[in-house]
Amino acid sequence: MTAFRQFLKYIGKFFVKKNVHGRISPMNSEFFFTYGPYLVVLSSLLISRRHFRHTLAMTGALWALLAQDSSPPLQIFWMGMAGIHALLLIYAAWLHIMPLQEDHRIIYHRFFKKFSRSNFKKLMEIGTIQNKAHGAPLTKQGEQMNFVMCMLDGSAGVIIDGDKIASLHNGDFIGEISFLSGNRSSATVRTEVLSTLVVWRQEDLKVLLRNNLSLLIEFNRTIERQIARRLTKSK
Repeated sequence: MTAFRQFLKYIGKFFVKKNVHGRISPMNSEFFFTYGPYLVVLSSLLISRRHFRHTLAMTGALWALLAQDSSPPLQIFWMGMAGIHALLLIYAAWLHIMPLQEDHRIIYHRFFKKFSRSNFKKLMEIGTIQNKAHGAPLTKQGEQMNFVMCMLDGSAGVIIDGDKIASLHNGDFIGEISFLSGNRSSATVRTEVLSTLVVWRQEDLKVLLRNNLSLLIEFNRTIERQIARRLTKSK
């Protein structure tokens, strides 16, 4: 324990500056290993990825246990924090490898691999898988959208003012721009073959994203990639 404290004191010297008299400033090595764990734990709150957040918080707690001669109540506090975050880290790892239903597993690996398994499962719980016949309208230009869809199998044409301007294929979202902007649909989308889609009600999706920051980030990144891909194809 003492050797570890001496090591931290040595490391702390690299993180402090000398004042004009050549003396170590008040933020010295003692400050470094005394308050460092608190800074590490607080900084973990700024990390969105669950397993990184819990790993950093647990590291801060273990640092405090090893580096400080704390009172018994404070030692219990740090031990409890380390134990809680260890359990949360195990839970986060489980969510990352959790099993999926057979049909959902295929969908996940083909179209939603950028999502964590737990977030994908939440998405599928509020969505429905639907088959649409050839020529079925998915959106109508100028009308308010109530759904967001993702093409799982098939294709659809994007039509503006009667002219087809693009086609949507497997993995493409439909109605995502209206969902994000709140505007009416800017185009009519109609299936070109028998198609299978996963469909979400906008209100259900809004509630889910509002209560799940990591899913919101993953969803927005997916939409951004799709928009960028469409812009690249249109050039």
